[in-house]
Amino acid sequence: MSEERKISLSFGPVGLGGWAFLLLGILKRSRVLSLLGLAAVAADVTVAELGGFKAMNETRSPQTTPASTD
Repeated sequence: MSEERKISLSFGPVGLGGWAFLLLGILKRSRVLSLLGLAAVAADVTVAELGGFKAMNETRSPQTTPASTD
């Protein structure tokens, strides 16, 4: 049986806000708002720390707990 890796499309708060600014910029025909929204969506897709698309598709190694020193 082969292991299938499913990719899900999910956006964090930065990505969702970016989509809102992008849509608002398109509707109001404002390049500044559109570019701001596009930058936020691009950041959400590429930076895992923002908790969006990259974080959902990133493979994480098991976290090790540090040894306690007494």
